[in-house]
Amino acid sequence: MSTTRTTSDRGGRTPYTVVGGGRRDRVRRYPYALTLLVLSRGDRLFRSDFLRDLEARGIGEVLWVEGSRPSADVESLSREFPDARFLLINGPATVGEQVNIGIGEARAPLVLVLWSDTRLSTFPRALLSSLEKTGHLCTVPAARNADMEPIPSWQSPNMRRRKLTLAFRIPRKDGEPTLFPFDFCGVYHRERFAQSGGFDPRIANPYWQKLDFGFRCFLWGERLQGTTSLTLTYSGAPPQEDTTPDQGYKLFWLKNIAVRMRREMGVLPGRRIFDYMAHSDTGPLYAIREFRAVRAWVRTHRFRFRRDSRDLIARWEKP
Repeated sequence: MSTTRTTSDRGGRTPYTVVGGGRRDRVRRYPYALTLLVLSRGDRLFRSDFLRDLEARGIGEVLWVEGSRPSADVESLSREFPDARFLLINGPATVGEQVNIGIGEARAPLVLVLWSDTRLSTFPRALLSSLEKTGHLCTVPAARNADMEPIPSWQSPNMRRRKLTLAFRIPRKDGEPTLFPFDFCGVYHRERFAQSGGFDPRIANPYWQKLDFGFRCFLWGERLQGTTSLTLTYSGAPPQEDTTPDQGYKLFWLKNIAVRMRREMGVLPGRRIFDYMAHSDTGPLYAIREFRAVRAWVRTHRFRFRRDSRDLIARWEKP
C-alpha cells in the first residue's frame, strides 16, 4: 500500500510529518466523533496488538504520535493499519507540544489522549454523546497500575503558608473537578482546547506544563473534570513526577499564581516583580525581562480571566 505523507511546521513551530491514512474516503463517509491520540512510550514489541485492539473497538480514528526518534517500523505499521495515521515529530518537542500538534491534526471534535504503555480498559459508547453535550475542555479518566490497583490521579489545590500544594486522590465519583490531566491523558474538546492555547511548549518539565495548563483553564472559566466510566490501565509503573522548581515553575507562577483580578480583568501587578527577583536565579536584569514578557502576555489575555488563583483555591469543590 502506498502511504500518504504530509508535512507541516505549524507556523514555524516544530515540524512534523504524517504517514498513512490513505483510505480517507471511509473517513469522509463516516465522520468519527472521537480521535484516539496515542503517544509512543516504552516497549515497541506489542504495537500491532495495541493498534489492533483500538481498531477493533471501532470508536474513532487512530492517530499515533512518534517523538523525535521514530522507530523503523512505522512504514510497516501504516501498511498493516491503513486507517491509522502516524505523526512523526521532526525535532525536539515537549510532551505538551506533541499533544498540541496531535490535537491540531485530529479530525474529530473529541480527542482521547493516551500512551502506548496503557490499555483502554473501559470506554462505554454512551460516554461519547455525554461528553459532546457537556462540552467540558477535558475529561480525565481513572487510572490503574499493572496490578489493577487504582492510582491517585485526580488533584485538588491547596495553599499553605503561601505555598501551593496538591492533594492527589483516588477517583471515586463522576464529575469531580481535577486540576490537570494525569500523565496528559484525557478526552479533550478539540475546539475549546485550541481556544485555551494548549500546553505551553516553553515549559519543558511535564509537571509544571500540566499545572500551567490546568490553572489557566480554570482561571479562564473552563472546567476539567474526572470520570470513572473511562479507565486506563498501565502495563508498567506510571511515570514519577519531577516537582523541582525550575524555569518552568517560574513561568507557571507568573502566568497563574501571581495574577490578580482588577475590575473584571486579570493583571500582573508591578509589585510582584520584587518577589520574582528575590527568588529568581537568573540575575535582576534577566528577571526583569522575564517579568515584562509575561506581564505583556497577561495584558493580552486580560479579559479571558474570570478569577484569580486565590479565588480558585478558596472555592475549590471538595470531593
